[in-house]
Amino acid sequence: MIRFLVPLTAIAGTAMLVFATVSPSQAMSGGEPVNDPSTAPWVATLASTPAATDAPLLQRAGCGGVLITPDRVLTAGHCVDHVDPGQTEVHIDARVLSGDPGQVRGIRGISTLPGYQILPSPVDPSDLNLSSARDDLAIVLLDRPVTGIRPLPLAPSRPRPGTAVAMYAHGSTGLAGADQFRDDVLHQGNLTMLDPAACAAQTPATVDGGSVACAQDDQGEVTGCYNDSGSPVVTYRDGVALLAGAFSFGGETAGKECGQASPLYFADATAFRGWMYRPAPVLEPYPAGRPTVSGAVTVGAPARCVSAGWDPLRGGPARTVMYQWATILRAGPFIIPVPIDGATGQEFVPDVSLAGAEIACQVSGGNLAGTSQATSDPVTVAS
Repeated sequence: MIRFLVPLTAIAGTAMLVFATVSPSQAMSGGEPVNDPSTAPWVATLASTPAATDAPLLQRAGCGGVLITPDRVLTAGHCVDHVDPGQTEVHIDARVLSGDPGQVRGIRGISTLPGYQILPSPVDPSDLNLSSARDDLAIVLLDRPVTGIRPLPLAPSRPRPGTAVAMYAHGSTGLAGADQFRDDVLHQGNLTMLDPAACAAQTPATVDGGSVACAQDDQGEVTGCYNDSGSPVVTYRDGVALLAGAFSFGGETAGKECGQASPLYFADATAFRGWMYRPAPVLEPYPAGRPTVSGAVTVGAPARCVSAGWDPLRGGPARTVMYQWATILRAGPFIIPVPIDGATGQEFVPDVSLAGAEIACQVSGGNLAGTSQATSDPVTVAS
């Protein structure tokens, strides 16, 4: 679900930056644990790497995804927007995050669906938590193929209204706020497809009918929640599971909390078959490393953000390059970058209010396939 919250992310990798920030999505509230090891082995979980943050997988894990070829995972576009792929890993068939990491793969490239866009809410365009998305899909290329797991085939077309579908996710469960917890065990939520008019009627957000479908639990108990973004929505034909789409946003666009009855809005993967399976997809820029901060890093003196450049073997050229400076908050093993308003140049002069504070710089590179972002180690501003 697209939620624009302060990210709990290791600054070394920002892999969780979008998992928790770019609004389309939360995590499934309700649903049933999946205890059969033969059910849904193709479920993927994106996580920051252990090098990015010294935390267990249960804390590092973010968005979901689904294995669509032996070396390719489909997820939501907002899950990988402004993420450092080099500091992110993918877990396939991690059924219990605290005890079973599944097959772990690095990322050799990312391609976001052309047309992907966050859509501000007509109710309050400034509140990104109310936003929806269009064309919210991305392909994650793995550094080596997954073995022993059959990828999930794509359904031939969008399931019709009234069709039974299911979402498989490791998102958050329970109520919002302090009572919201991570789903350690993979969960399945059973839903029924709604017609486009019913989808649009239950949220004031913009619902792009060409790329977004929705389904809802008839009892209202299964809803999308934090970290469910990118999780697969599945339909069945003659008992065979087929991919319908990837979860994008939910009741938060109507001001609802986790657990409050709402449709789950998902990106319709069946509309983009050619793009999903393209043999050589266009790739977003891939950071060659983390940037560094040079200079004295002293109040009143200029500090400079030095980019490590872009890896031409794992990504396309950066058509746009942007800089952002941030202050640092720490929460246990996580380092949280908080952007400094207006600090968007390659050089930054800290003022006296930042004396003794930790700061870092972020470098973003973008092209038609998406935008990646790398973050420096934090440095302390001397007075």
